[in-house]
Amino acid sequence: MAQLSAEGRFRVAEPSRVVPKLLDHLARREPLRAETCASVPAGHYTSRKHLQVELDTVLRRWPQLVGLSCELPEPGSRIVRDDMRVPVVVTRDALGEVHALVNVCRHRGARVAEADGTSRRLTCPYHAWSYDLDGALAAVPDAPSFPGVAPGACRLPTLPVIEWGGTVWVVPEPDGPAPATMPPEALGPMSDDLLAYGLDEFQHWRRHRFDLQLNWKLVVDTFLEPYHFASLHGRSVGPIFVSNLCAADRFGSHIREVLPRRSIADLAGLPEADWEVVSHSAIVNVLFPNVVAVMQVDHLETWRVYPQGNEPGRSICELDFYIPGGRVTESAQRHWESNWELTIRTVLQEDFAMMAGVQRNLECGQLDHLTFGRNEPALAMYHQALAENCNMPDSQETSSHHSL
Repeated sequence: MAQLSAEGRFRVAEPSRVVPKLLDHLARREPLRAETCASVPAGHYTSRKHLQVELDTVLRRWPQLVGLSCELPEPGSRIVRDDMRVPVVVTRDALGEVHALVNVCRHRGARVAEADGTSRRLTCPYHAWSYDLDGALAAVPDAPSFPGVAPGACRLPTLPVIEWGGTVWVVPEPDGPAPATMPPEALGPMSDDLLAYGLDEFQHWRRHRFDLQLNWKLVVDTFLEPYHFASLHGRSVGPIFVSNLCAADRFGSHIREVLPRRSIADLAGLPEADWEVVSHSAIVNVLFPNVVAVMQVDHLETWRVYPQGNEPGRSICELDFYIPGGRVTESAQRHWESNWELTIRTVLQEDFAMMAGVQRNLECGQLDHLTFGRNEPALAMYHQALAENCNMPDSQETSSHHSL
């Protein structure tokens, strides 16, 4: 479904519904507005009790995107994820199957994999117990000293995992969720969009880890409205995008938001066959609960955010850049470096700096609730999905597909 145009831009599957709305409101210089405003208690960002509810429900029970298939390119490949409440290592075995394992040796609790890489087995560096890539114990030095511990019988705990459409998802809970919460079923129509991006043809380019003094949800929030573009991003990405205009859809608990670039005006008058939504927008996919995947003109960014410990005002965020597969030429390297520097500068110095101040202010207790305007529909959708899945008393019944 996804194809590169002659200019090297990705096409999405069905742009016919969103483009006319965006062009109409752009011409009228009005945002797309929801019927009502919404709000969320400030305590949802500062309360340890509320954070524990989030950990026990959505953050430990929901499938989470841990990376793209390109990060497991061959048998023996592994990726390590340390922030999912349990330490996780994801492997690809000799048959090409993907496994998610708890990264804890069954002997004395050391990690069996320290970093991403490739190896025939997972070997604990403490006492050299080794495990096959499916988690089965393969060898124990001085085995007679451990009666009852037999290779093949002892194994690393496994976690629910699925590889689909060039993506890899893991549930950080051994007993896992119902199958209906795993992709592609849980993504609904959003699955068509993700397939259309051709993610199985991407390669991993770079990663950056942010240690943040702000609640994990504030990271997600910053992607869910362009109302702040003109004021906060006036000297960075603001001139590229249309401020205060977006189209938002909710599919189950997942959110898709289209942020139009100013160049989208060029589509007016063109036939539908020539509409290239990705070329004229940034498409923000909130993969509930804690991953933001942003499809840009020619690359994908994923932002995976996790609470840090039990502190509601601390979080860890990992940014990954994925680019089209193939040889990276010198000019392409300069292009990706420029994109990377703009992203880091904008998000770190503007978005995250602002959100850290918001977190400090919320902790002062001078604000009862945060307000989401009618022009910020994706924020309302996301927090409604959180309320429903955390079984909060203020949640309301909603349909599985909402759009604006």
